[in-house]
Amino acid sequence: MGPPPTHARDVATGARREGSVLIVEADPAERGRFGAWLERAGFEVLTCPGPTEPDYTCLGSRGRACPLAAEADIVVLDMSLDSEAVVIGTPAEELLGLYLLAGHRVVVLGSRPGEEIPGRLTRVRRHPDWTELAEAVRALARADEDGPPAGEPPA
Repeated sequence: MGPPPTHARDVATGARREGSVLIVEADPAERGRFGAWLERAGFEVLTCPGPTEPDYTCLGSRGRACPLAAEADIVVLDMSLDSEAVVIGTPAEELLGLYLLAGHRVVVLGSRPGEEIPGRLTRVRRHPDWTELAEAVRALARADEDGPPAGEPPA
C-alpha cells in the first residue's frame, strides 16, 4: 500500500494540503492544466511526461523504483502516452500495473472502459473537466483515509 495521505499545511498560505498526486501525462498543456486544478483543490502536485525519447522506457520497467511515484499518494495516468504512439518502450498498461503493484491508488484517463478496483483504481474519460478529475482524486484520497479496500488487510 502507498504512503498515508499527507494533510500538511502549505507553508506560504496556511491552506490544508490533501495529499500528493503524480500526474503522468504526455501533453504539456494538459499536464499543466490538470496540475493547476489539483493544486487549487488542495493537493501537492508532481508531474511527469511518461516514457520519452530516446527509448520510451521508464525506471519502473527497468526494475527500478520511480522517485516521483514514491512521493505520491495517488497517480493520475493518461493511457495515451508517447510510448503508445510510437509503439516502443513502456506501454501505459505496464505503467498502470507497476503503480498498482507498488500499492498506489490510480486514476486512469482513457477512452476505453475497463475494470475498476474500489478504493484503488478508478477510470475517467480522457480530457476530463475540472470537476470530474478533482472528484475522482478526492474519492481515492478518502478511500486511503478510510483504510484499505475491502478484502485487503490493514497495513
